[in-house]
Amino acid sequence: MDRVEAWQLLTEYTPSDSLRKHALAVEAALRHYAPRFGGDIEQWGLTGLLHDFDYERWPAPRSIPARGP
Repeated sequence: MDRVEAWQLLTEYTPSDSLRKHALAVEAALRHYAPRFGGDIEQWGLTGLLHDFDYERWPAPRSIPARGP
């Protein structure tokens, strides 16, 4: 998955601006820290961008592992 596909997925599942901004902030932070910890910048960035992508659709914690993936 590339960043364009990740953004499309995020916007499909995340209608609120505030959670999209949160995702962008986490993406930026993880891209910054990836080199410090020997991580792949793209992989860490996409992980940050999508870490809460399905939260608004399925906010109950017990459904997260079953539905999001």
